[in-house]
Amino acid sequence: MAKHYKVLILVFLSFIGLYYAFESIEFSELYHHIISVNFFKLALAISILMLSCIIRAKRLKYIISPLDADISTHHLFGATMIGYFGNGILFFRLGELLKAFSISQGNNIKTSESFGVVMLERVIDALTVFILIVFFLPFIPLENQTIRYWVIAFGAVTFILVSVLILLRFINWKRIVLSFSFLNKSIKDRVVVIVDKIFKGLELIFRTQHFLKIILCTILIWICYFIMTMWLLESCHIELSLHKVFIMLLMGAIIVAVPALPGGLGTYEAGITYTLTLLFFVSKDLSLTYAIVSHASNYIPYMLVGSFYFIKSGLKFGSINKANF
Repeated sequence: MAKHYKVLILVFLSFIGLYYAFESIEFSELYHHIISVNFFKLALAISILMLSCIIRAKRLKYIISPLDADISTHHLFGATMIGYFGNGILFFRLGELLKAFSISQGNNIKTSESFGVVMLERVIDALTVFILIVFFLPFIPLENQTIRYWVIAFGAVTFILVSVLILLRFINWKRIVLSFSFLNKSIKDRVVVIVDKIFKGLELIFRTQHFLKIILCTILIWICYFIMTMWLLESCHIELSLHKVFIMLLMGAIIVAVPALPGGLGTYEAGITYTLTLLFFVSKDLSLTYAIVSHASNYIPYMLVGSFYFIKSGLKFGSINKANF
């Protein structure tokens, strides 16, 4: 029942987002802007998005090397795309679990370990956004109350998440789990084994011999994201200075973290439209055009490529329940 309430909340948030994004829109103008999109620049943006996924798979290979040095970049690219595919159609970002299961498929890695690796990836991504926000704080218009709340909320959640993960390494969490009287011994032992393997996945960052390569890949990924954002803006005939393009990139990264329907439907359109209209005084019709085009340029390639690898892998959504944790 609680799960149904959570779904209803996500539907409500997405509905509110869509209502704001499309409120007072001249659909004839919106249609004109969409058919005027520069599809060459759009194709370039999608191409560099795929390049970023290849670099992300390479980074994942460096991260996972202490567990399995022989795992291929192509396998990890497929797992990455399957994860994006899952997040695009499943609630509660269950694509991350699908990605973890895909990584472990056919390799000497437990699903719980690969889930720890996926969590580590997300921690690296969140910390990268956090560092970029701090570094570019003078350029972010914090005088806008909504933008200020978004930045504070993202920073607080990231700080709390990392603090909890660090804290758990300095306390005897196994004793705490084993002291739970409402769980029987077999369940408690199982929980301890799974959580321990997840932490082993998270601690790979300290065991890998490719730390500098992981940093380099992370930088290259964000360079790709920046160029993609610039080309997407140009494809919609929106001209912004480089630092404003970077602000759009950072705001987009924060917006996609907002809970919503699979694929971020509604909240992404509302957030991007709000940012462009309020910060850079772009017309709402053109702002929504960019929001739709940029959302589609991410969602559709992920769905197409991800579904291909999902079908090719032989995975089924129900098979996640049979994962070997």
